[in-house]
Amino acid sequence: MKWDLASLAPPPSGPAVTARARGCAERWRGRVAGLGPRDLSRLLAELGHVQAGLTHLVSYASLHQALDVFGEQGAELALAAGSAAEDVDRAVSFFEAEWQAVSEDRVADLLADPALAPYRHLLRTVRAAGAHLLPPAQEEALAAREPLAQAWALLHDRLRAPLDEAWGDLAHADRDVRKRAYDVLVRGLEPHAASLALAYDALVADRLAVDRLRRLPGPRALSDFDNHLDPAAVDGMLAEIEAQRGLAQRWFTHKARALGGKSLSPWDERAPLLAADRIDLPTAVDTVLTAFARISPAFAWTARRIVTEGRVDAVPRAGRVSRTFSLPVPSERTCFVLVGFDGRPADVLDLAHELGHAVAFTLAAEAQPTLVFDAPTALGEVPACVAELAVLDLLATEGDPAQAARAAEHWVDRCVTTVFRQALITSFEQSAYDLRRAGRVLDATLLGDLWQQAHSDCYGGSLTLGRLHRLGWMCIPHLFHSRFYNYAYAFAGLSALGLHEVRGRDTAAFGRDFTAFLRTGGSAPPHEQLARLGLRIDDPGTWRSALDAVRSRLDLLTDPRTDSRPLHRSEA
Repeated sequence: MKWDLASLAPPPSGPAVTARARGCAERWRGRVAGLGPRDLSRLLAELGHVQAGLTHLVSYASLHQALDVFGEQGAELALAAGSAAEDVDRAVSFFEAEWQAVSEDRVADLLADPALAPYRHLLRTVRAAGAHLLPPAQEEALAAREPLAQAWALLHDRLRAPLDEAWGDLAHADRDVRKRAYDVLVRGLEPHAASLALAYDALVADRLAVDRLRRLPGPRALSDFDNHLDPAAVDGMLAEIEAQRGLAQRWFTHKARALGGKSLSPWDERAPLLAADRIDLPTAVDTVLTAFARISPAFAWTARRIVTEGRVDAVPRAGRVSRTFSLPVPSERTCFVLVGFDGRPADVLDLAHELGHAVAFTLAAEAQPTLVFDAPTALGEVPACVAELAVLDLLATEGDPAQAARAAEHWVDRCVTTVFRQALITSFEQSAYDLRRAGRVLDATLLGDLWQQAHSDCYGGSLTLGRLHRLGWMCIPHLFHSRFYNYAYAFAGLSALGLHEVRGRDTAAFGRDFTAFLRTGGSAPPHEQLARLGLRIDDPGTWRSALDAVRSRLDLLTDPRTDSRPLHRSEA
């Protein structure tokens, strides 16, 4: 199962995208303040047309680069796409500046008109962003630095790529394979620690400098704004996760005992709990689609279409990037999925996760204008996490009883990993940014200390820390490609747990409401969308209740009447 990129229409050239953006600017510059609602809607649709062409170009480059990370074609396409993106940003920046200059009364009148209904949240967000925008010349200068940041991130990808197989083998069913993979990773990462620390230090220092120029209150502020989340809600979630670290420690202690030890060995952190039998790709696809049908018919039908149209690449091979991702092409109303499928149960969940993204992208692109189809990251991760839970529920309720029991344990393992590990990475990031802001250079020794401390704080004595727990930050691409990205997974994981409880009350109603949620995309703020589904993200009780659901399942697993055997006696 590989991508058929020949089926993707060639994108417009960089110069064509730029010309389209400049033409839009020439027609509308200086007119925004005087536009009525219908003309403003026309302008936004034209800006969406420009954005669709640019996204097509960027996605086309990214897809080729993903298949050959060392190749010249992808790198050249990416450079052309990056140059076009800078030109487009310059050409259409007039809109944000002019919209922010419109009076509040006039804005209120415009947003009340039905013609602008799909764009209301976007227009409010653009207004809010004005508080941290710099003069146009400075914004252009900042945009011109992006190729340098991309180069640091590409350096990370290229240094890590040869170790992808070993990273995957940390989740192998055979403990000896995991131990060998652990040693390979340590030996492979240590020589690059100084270089990647230099890259990360440069990226963090640069981001902090931009924050000072924009007068942002902290290094996470930009991510909170991009996620359209109230910082207080994010703080509340992270605080609740930190307060309940004992849940993660209790799970790892249980997992260690099940694997035959008192504490979890460093190479057993990602050990699988499902049966070791390999799963072929057609079976995995059928499992995912069956689970999706439990959510809603539209969810399953859209996922099947993505698979049958050749939009999924699941065959690991030399030169292909290690990341799993879903990449939308809104102008084509479709999405491409990349996973590394090697027949492990965890690979089935990765397939479900990325297809969950792809379904959400596709349904939203069909229902919303281009400028607002894409949900912010934290909200966008929710469908993917719901998809994972659906597959785990299917495995835990159907088929062989022994396999179902293992799936129930893996359900807890996946939830703990999604929530606590991602919060751990966020804690590491916050410490790194705080120290860099205080004048400390983020060298390999300091980053190793921070990574080790974050694991110690989260897992306590339930996990034995090894050499990789000083090097693991090097394996997290989000640290290099963005910042404070990972808390979005914790947010989505807890939100999905909350929705799982909602779904249990009325599956048919949930299916209808969830499909409507997917079609909303980014046209409404996350707190409103989740409130329609029954979740209040400003209430700490929401996060507490979600973690209680994990605790309840762990209680069942650790009940002496049902918890008397190791999971893998052959490994003890």
